Amino acid sequence: MVSVLIVGALPYDSGKTTFALNLIREAIEEGFDVGVSKPVGGFNGWYQYEFLKKSIEFGLLIGEDAYKLHNAAKSIDRIELESPVTVLLLPPDPERVGWRVSSYMGISFQNQVVIVRISGLHRTIHYYIPENLNKLTKPLRGEVGKLISVLNPKPLSVGKLDDILSESRKIADEVLRYLEHYHDLMVIESYANYAAPTFGSLDVDVVVVVAPSKAVIFDGEQYKRAVSLYFNLKSPWIVTTEDVLPLLRPRKIVEFGPEGPKNSLEKVLQVVDASSSL
Repeated sequence: MVSVLIVGALPYDSGKTTFALNLIREAIEEGFDVGVSKPVGGFNGWYQYEFLKKSIEFGLLIGEDAYKLHNAAKSIDRIELESPVTVLLLPPDPERVGWRVSSYMGISFQNQVVIVRISGLHRTIHYYIPENLNKLTKPLRGEVGKLISVLNPKPLSVGKLDDILSESRKIADEVLRYLEHYHDLMVIESYANYAAPTFGSLDVDVVVVVAPSKAVIFDGEQYKRAVSLYFNLKSPWIVTTEDVLPLLRPRKIVEFGPEGPKNSLEKVLQVVDASSSL
């Protein structure tokens, strides 16, 4: 089994999912049984309203990236296991901050989370954040109300959110280990520009760091050692790729256009082969 972690060089719009989808399609064409994982992810119900509606349809909080990975892999795995920790964010009412753009843009992640799903091997739990729900405009509260009526989530305070998310990463790693047993190639996608979504997702053969039109491929063990330099201070989901990249030398560099990379599978496997021969 070959495992690949895909992370972003930028906080957003790096192209992680574009790279992952091309890698998955190439691998399937070559006959690989591909597994996918978005261990920790989220989506904004304002900008990605389609997936708020899909979550109502599925009776399960589902993010856009996980949905795309699942379909590209033609997966028969349960989508909630492929994306065990998923959050729904929504922007609060701008009138509450006096229409001040700087204050509005600076609203923290914790104060935008409205619903959280945590799925382990044996059960799924949804939570909702009443304090954040009450900060929404009336139309958005109505949309979330429809989802809440389907999911029947448990209430959770903002103050407990970080603890719940921190504990959930252990569950995400347990699920990831389970999925890896059933596939030839495991494609794991991180979020934003953080070095890894969980501790377990660092145990991979290859790491691909993606920026618009360019990706650099690293040996997984070397990448993990570089990230581990920060473990005494931070967890890998707080360390950014900007911290790690200066410590590493890429094994391969891939340039690509808007349609995504070509022959990415070949380059990934070349790095795996080179690492195994050392």
